[in-house]
Amino acid sequence: MVFKRFEFVSLCILGFVLSCQVTSHNVKPYISDKTSATLPTSIKPNKYVEFQVVKVADWEASLDGLLDLDDPKAKAVGLKDRAEPISIYFYLVKHPKFGTYMIDSGMGKNFPKGEDGKSLVSSIVESQMHFDKLKVYESTKTYLQNNQIDIKGIFFTHLHLDHTLGAYEIDRAVPFYVGPGEVTDKQFINLFVQGSTDRLLGKNPNLVQFGFGKNTKEISVFDFFGDQSFFVISVPGHTPGSLAFYIPAKGGAHLVLGDTCHTQWGWKEGVIPGKFTSDPKLNRKSLDFLKEVAETHEIQFVYPGHQDRISTPLKK
Repeated sequence: MVFKRFEFVSLCILGFVLSCQVTSHNVKPYISDKTSATLPTSIKPNKYVEFQVVKVADWEASLDGLLDLDDPKAKAVGLKDRAEPISIYFYLVKHPKFGTYMIDSGMGKNFPKGEDGKSLVSSIVESQMHFDKLKVYESTKTYLQNNQIDIKGIFFTHLHLDHTLGAYEIDRAVPFYVGPGEVTDKQFINLFVQGSTDRLLGKNPNLVQFGFGKNTKEISVFDFFGDQSFFVISVPGHTPGSLAFYIPAKGGAHLVLGDTCHTQWGWKEGVIPGKFTSDPKLNRKSLDFLKEVAETHEIQFVYPGHQDRISTPLKK
């Protein structure tokens, strides 16, 4: 018994020592004290941004990663692990004064190969990602060029690989914004993905990490442009620095969930993701917060991380 306890403690210490950041790239801080714990109840933008969704690919993933199958609601309807259809998106936020920003990076033209023909992800990662099921419709660079879009920055909902697949094609001067602790927090799983994340972000990315206070595990809301047209919401749980976004619009706002909730069913039933999430308790807290936002604000559409948007009946 003593030996087993010693062995367990040794493994825990080893895991802690070997833990590393999700990327080895340098990251610059973006400190702001102009944050709040809640979204304003009365939002009146000086100007509205234009919001657009671009679907770049269809894919599939295991349902036990996308949903917590141990949740009573999942058990009640008999959900079992299976291959679930998902999609990859990026979003465009066009501000009339500050220019066009992206949320997530879409897909590179030659993915999973880079410009030099070498694979951008490790063989271990590739074996788990089922690229044979990936159907690409639109590459990020081609889309931006064809539509003559000059990107001013990219907000990453988080740095899981499926959200960074187009980053290496973006100009190196463009800031890549990530949530509090997304880079600087260390986790054991990063030992296996760090090299792939480094390559997908590209050489010397302009990586910027938000700092919304000392406690990175607290939900925070940040009015990024300072005119109530675009709110960045820190929703830790799925990853340490996961982000969601609230975008006011004349016909009702857009609420982008990131992977705090992957699926339409998960949002409607309030069920958090499964094994893809690093901290289920924090994910639950963040999902509950976003559900409250949807209940207390005029929302036109909700955007789960990997399935089509959900129309929300506007309040009378």
